Amino acid sequence: MKDIVCRVMFLVFLVGVCCTCTSETEKQVDKTNKLLGNGKRLVVEKTNKTTHKTGYFTKHYYGATHSYAYEFEVDGGDVNWGGGSGEPKHILFCENAVYVHYLKNKYVPIQHNDTTTSKIENSGYYSVQDVFELYIDNRYFFNLFGDDYWVEITPESYANKKITCDEYSIPNDNELSLIRED
Repeated sequence: MKDIVCRVMFLVFLVGVCCTCTSETEKQVDKTNKLLGNGKRLVVEKTNKTTHKTGYFTKHYYGATHSYAYEFEVDGGDVNWGGGSGEPKHILFCENAVYVHYLKNKYVPIQHNDTTTSKIENSGYYSVQDVFELYIDNRYFFNLFGDDYWVEITPESYANKKITCDEYSIPNDNELSLIRED
């Protein structure tokens, strides 16, 4: 019995040593400046992160993961947006409001009944979806106090505002796109 325990422990140690990985993360920040038709300056910042995993002892390359995050600001911080993995597509300026349209990979939950066991099963999938938001700015005294944030609105509300307001496209890398079913 003692021999089997020793062999198992040695095997676990050996697997642990062989599978130990090191990771190296590369970070690249790209900034794009754009002067909009209404005289406002838009600065879009995209941060790309790539992490490479390599075996510590074996030097075997196990692959890489990629992620990105977008942020933008208008006129040096008058309007700020940090959408993470969302990809901004359009910004809409109305008389007293600012709106943004972006794409985001959202989780769609699904519930279904298992007819054999009569249990409710939960699952889901990720789908690229349109998101529309309104900018709320409650900051005061040179933007030192208060808060600013974004509130999600309906696509219909955005479409109605789009008729009378100025919409501009936001520079992006088009990593996300919608699949249109016609």
